[in-house]
This record gives sequence, structure tokens and C-alpha cells, in this order.
Amino acid sequence: MVAIQTIRSSNANLKALNNITALFVGGTSGIGQSTLRQLARNTNKPTAYIVGRDHGRAKPFLSELKQLNPEGQFNFIEADVSLIRNVDSACQEILKKEKHLNFMFMTPGGISLGGRNETTEGIDYLFALRYYSRMRFIRNLLPLLETGKPSRVVSIYGGGFEFGIDLEDLDLKRNFSLLNAYKHSITMTSLSMEHLAQEHPNVSFIHAYPGLVGTNIYTNSFPAPISTFYNYAMWPLMWPFSVNLEESGERHLYHLSSARYPARAGTTDQGVSCQTGDIATGTTGEIGSGSYLLNWKGDVQPSRSMLKEYREQGIPERVWKHTEGLWEKAIRS
Repeated sequence: MVAIQTIRSSNANLKALNNITALFVGGTSGIGQSTLRQLARNTNKPTAYIVGRDHGRAKPFLSELKQLNPEGQFNFIEADVSLIRNVDSACQEILKKEKHLNFMFMTPGGISLGGRNETTEGIDYLFALRYYSRMRFIRNLLPLLETGKPSRVVSIYGGGFEFGIDLEDLDLKRNFSLLNAYKHSITMTSLSMEHLAQEHPNVSFIHAYPGLVGTNIYTNSFPAPISTFYNYAMWPLMWPFSVNLEESGERHLYHLSSARYPARAGTTDQGVSCQTGDIATGTTGEIGSGSYLLNWKGDVQPSRSMLKEYREQGIPERVWKHTEGLWEKAIRS
């Protein structure tokens, strides 16, 4: 476990890094909001893009960020990122204004008790938020990430909980279930990030499990009877085992900015320096491989033998090829 004192010291040293540019997808509530708040507190004059669904609801938080960092630039982009075409529009807005991107932090998603719910582009709504749209943000903004120093992508979901997936039905058109959607979203994220780390060695990629964090995900995902039951009956039982939301934000800012998780190229501009010998082991078993699975404590999650088997079979490349193909179908729909 990375001690919270180490994390706070590292985050405070972010002020030594100038011209930080960051993108937060899903940064107006929960873990994304908490991490963005820490970015505002610990950096000098950052430029941040926040992608969310409702500008009006985000205005109080944008005002808070400006108070925390009066010289920072906090730009809101209103978009429903369950649609690939909306992701493309948001990315175009950033590409027109920026020449580099240091941090990309993604948390969009939700919880469902129902079946497959397709968007107008033919992708299951939550599957799009958890995987396809996030990967599209990465693909579109790689030109900016390639020039950022440091340069890192963090996707918050289920790193370390990979399962075997249906390789003949990756988008689950035929065999959709809530469990299958959960497994595919996690495993395909880890496989794609490993592939991207190999193809783009100047960018590091983290798939992190955040632990049990007190957010408004149930309130946002379910009607009052279900969300009320969770908030007042279930959460008090779970709270002793949870991670404080503010601490979660501190830890995820550390994941974004510490040189402990470097890109595969191993250049010197990897973020806030850490102690010698403290470089994390990546998904391939190599120290500093550029793709990492983390738990909420910042520790590396062991890479399952299944991922090694998939790697030997060329499945990361196959998953990425499928992802690109599905994007093209979605755009044409």
C-alpha cells in the first residue's frame, strides 16, 4: 500500500510541473470530481477539460475549481459520451485548442439491473460508457498524449478482476447479460491498454479498481425506492470498509502524476519523481512496461494467467481491431 503521506507529498510536488493539461471524462461527480478537485489544489495554472452531460448542473463545481485555483482554466464540454459521434465532437474541440495532453482520467459508467439497452449506434449503453467511448477518447487524442511530458491515461473500473471473455461475440450482441457485460468491459479495457502501451511507448496506461467509494452512483442509476434502500440500509453496513471520497481523489491524482507508473519508453519526464526501485510492474510482468493494473491503494494487481494466454494468442490486437471496426459501424449507423 502506498502510504497516504507519500501520496500527499508527491501531489504537493506537482506544482513543480508547469503547463499541465488534463482531460476528465465524467468529472462532475464522484471519483472524477474528487480527483479534479485535487488537481486544482495541487497544480499551478492547469488547463482542464471536463466532459459531462449537463453544463448547468456543473456550474457550481466549476466555480469551486476557479476558487481553488484562480489562474487555472477549467473548460466544460457538454456531451453524452455514450455515443461515439459525440466523443469525436468533444475530442475535436480539444484538438483545435491544445498541442499536448498530460493526463486523461475517465470514470463514466453506471449500474443497471436490466438487459441490453442499445444506443442509436447499436452499442449497449453501459458497455459504451465503460469501454468503447473511453477507448475512443484515447484513440482520438493520442496525437496530444504522444507530445505530453508526462503523459498518462487512467481508466477507473475493474483493473485486476479480468475474466475470460467470448471472443466470438465481443460486443455481446448475441450473449448479453449483466455479468458478461461486466467481464467484457474489464478484460477488454486491460487488453486494449496493454496493446496501446506497446504501440505508443511514450504514453502510460492504468486500469484501476477504486475500491468501495461513497459516491452518488446508485442515486444517479436507479429510481428512489432502490437508491433510497441502498443509501440508508446498505451503505451504513458497507461504510466501514469503504475509501473516503477525498482520499480516493488524492490517490487517483497520484496515479495520474507519479513517476512510479512510467511509459514503456522510460524517458525521464514521467511525472513527480519517486524513490529508486519503486517503479511498478506492468501487466506483462516487466518493471515499467507502460500498462498497469492497480487497486485503490496504488498497489499492482497481479496479472492473471488468462491475460498471459490471451497475449500469446494475439488477443489484445484482436480486441483492438474489433473495437475499431465497431466504431466505424457506429458512426455509419
